[in-house]
Amino acid sequence: MKIQAFIPSRILYALLLFLLVLSTGEIFAQFVRREHYPTERERRGHYALDDWISYLKTRHFTSVVMGTHYIYFGTADGGILRYHFYDNFWDYPFTTSNGLPSNKIFKLAYDRRTSFLWAKTDKGLAVFDPAAEEWKQQRDYPHLRYDFSKIPEMGTNTNGDTIIPEGVFYPREALKHLPTFFANRPYTIIDEWILMDDHFQEFPITGYLRDRYDRIWFVVEGFGYGVGDSYSQRADFYEVGLPDISPRAIAYQDDDIWIGGIGRRGRERAGIALWPADEPGWHYFEARWISHLPADDVNDILVDGDSVWFATTYGVSLYNRDKQEWSNLHLGHGLTSNQVLDLARLGDYLYLATEQGISRINRLTGDVQKIKEPRLVNLRVRKLSAMGDSLLWAATYRGIYRFNVRKNEWEFVSSRAAINDFDVTAVAAFEDEVWFATSSGIMMLNLTTQEWLSFPQIGMEIRGPFRDIVVNDASVWVATPEGLLKFDREKHGWRIFTEEDGLLDNRCYQLMLDGDFIWIVTATGITQFYWNSPQRSD
Repeated sequence: MKIQAFIPSRILYALLLFLLVLSTGEIFAQFVRREHYPTERERRGHYALDDWISYLKTRHFTSVVMGTHYIYFGTADGGILRYHFYDNFWDYPFTTSNGLPSNKIFKLAYDRRTSFLWAKTDKGLAVFDPAAEEWKQQRDYPHLRYDFSKIPEMGTNTNGDTIIPEGVFYPREALKHLPTFFANRPYTIIDEWILMDDHFQEFPITGYLRDRYDRIWFVVEGFGYGVGDSYSQRADFYEVGLPDISPRAIAYQDDDIWIGGIGRRGRERAGIALWPADEPGWHYFEARWISHLPADDVNDILVDGDSVWFATTYGVSLYNRDKQEWSNLHLGHGLTSNQVLDLARLGDYLYLATEQGISRINRLTGDVQKIKEPRLVNLRVRKLSAMGDSLLWAATYRGIYRFNVRKNEWEFVSSRAAINDFDVTAVAAFEDEVWFATSSGIMMLNLTTQEWLSFPQIGMEIRGPFRDIVVNDASVWVATPEGLLKFDREKHGWRIFTEEDGLLDNRCYQLMLDGDFIWIVTATGITQFYWNSPQRSD
């Protein structure tokens, strides 16, 4: 009888690591820690209400209620928007990141006796307790009940004029009780309470609420909101929230934020979003309305003073914010490919990673050059990372490349890590370290010691591709399809954050560090995480 040898996979893996460590740098094989919270209360025992904040598309409004400090806007696609009417600012929205069971809101109600905010969602009832700063969900509290009462009827005064009750949301049918309003430019209110923009697109006003200051708050289907003055009969309308995209990129320009992504199928309003810090509405740039913006599907954004560069599916586009002008460079101008995947700035040049190699643009003259290094021609370059003004690192389908400014030459960097470096998907340079991601795991090269650090266990536990890396003194962060991956330098351990923690969507694409916060670009929207909270240890 033939006897077949059997070696358990864990033993085989340990033997493999032992052999690799003999010829490579340090190898670490810790398991990735995950947390599970059976109930929202248990999750809130670890996180504060605003440790996780998310922003989505908010085009479809279903309900508006007035509380003691806020006006709450329920949406079918972006949770609950909140406007603080004493201090006149938009606070962060309530979403699944804060404890809502769903971002699809059917109806809101505010109980003035208890100050509780009730939300009816497609995944059950939820109530916000302001004293506990906690959303209680029906799945955890089956006894939760609330009577969403009928809308009170309007009365009349002695002159027969209609009296609109304060704090009550009335549907479209009740617009007839309002006087004629005039909209801010470039909008016009036409017949049947339709809002028309400067592109002749029409959006129906679907309801309104009168607040304690006699302001009329309008909600506009597929658009946003408006606020009108009952005495002057002027209404100002604003678009808010992400366009109809799957986000891919984010960048700061001073305190304002640019967001780009890939338009969804059957999209309503796609484009590039600008979120100004000190304005009540967002701005959008759509290719169909801008002649020098041939594509608004965006893979990366780079801000350079007044200039904002966009890596798109049709070359690289430039927006000069001071002049409010768009321009575009594509294959016809000398790019290696129209499919631009990533951008990096090194000295006087902007470098472009594309599907078929690398191009660069002189930031002073606008001249375009193809990088003619033979090993990079027709090679998919996924990511770029500049190290000061001396080195540029490239993550490619065929390994790691580096441009040395002093030598003016490209070099292939052979990895000595215990990880397959054939298909490198992300790279990040920080001080004397360069971090790389491949389908086989995470690795780091220390340029001072020339030693490699390897984390092959990541490739076995977390599904790739690993799309982005950002690094600071405390941590290394990796965008993965399974969540936000963190390496804690002090604890020397890995932890993954998922939707269970408060992440909007596990499918992460790009990361942006912002002091004690990190912005995560996900397939559904944008999440801000207070990673360095002194009240919490992860």
